[in-house]
Amino acid sequence: MNMLHVVTTDEFARWFAALDDALAEDVAAAVDVIEQLGPERAAPGSRESLLWYEHPSMALVGAQNPLAWSLEAWGTLRDYARQLLVKLESPRFASRLERLPAAQATAALRAVQRIRAAADPRTQWALKLHGRRPARLEAAQEACAELRRAYFAALEAAGFLVTDVPAHSLALREVSRRLPAPAFRLLYGVNAERETALLVLGERLDRTFYGDSVCRAEATWKRFLDGELPALQPMQFR
Repeated sequence: MNMLHVVTTDEFARWFAALDDALAEDVAAAVDVIEQLGPERAAPGSRESLLWYEHPSMALVGAQNPLAWSLEAWGTLRDYARQLLVKLESPRFASRLERLPAAQATAALRAVQRIRAAADPRTQWALKLHGRRPARLEAAQEACAELRRAYFAALEAAGFLVTDVPAHSLALREVSRRLPAPAFRLLYGVNAERETALLVLGERLDRTFYGDSVCRAEATWKRFLDGELPALQPMQFR
């Protein structure tokens, strides 16, 4: 398995250099996971669903703030479902369904419907109104495994080779550590073809972090993909 070549923006490097030793070690450990997993696997708990603005109260996670955990879990589930639906709603898949016997087409469509329902926010919040406890990340990972089984069932029913979706698109990703404190998140992107990860921005999830970071990070990531960023340095650990 190939490792990712990890480089950083100047902004991320300045943020990392200012961290105390304990937090810097935690951040470096998170980066090491991203690097070691390579382009074939995404870091556990990472996701493409980035909030444009997070109220500082979202940093106060734990039993007293189940909404924050619910948002984490929902982002993980929605990202994976969206990747699956891109494949299952493609013209190629639809064309194959039209040529299948009715029983096979029905089986495939039922599997697709299960994925659509899981990704529908109305389902998510309807469960809350009926008293279901918010899911933590472990529950979201179990739900993703169920979606994966539904995806494979749809592919098999339609006669396609059963293969999983790629780990990375060209969207910006987030990996966060909310507990134990202090909480932080890293915004980064992976170019699987170049086997390179760019650490765009890091921030503490406390009352000092700001709401425009995602906008700035996405603009920087686009400049990187377009080849408009200056020379980047490899990640320097202490």
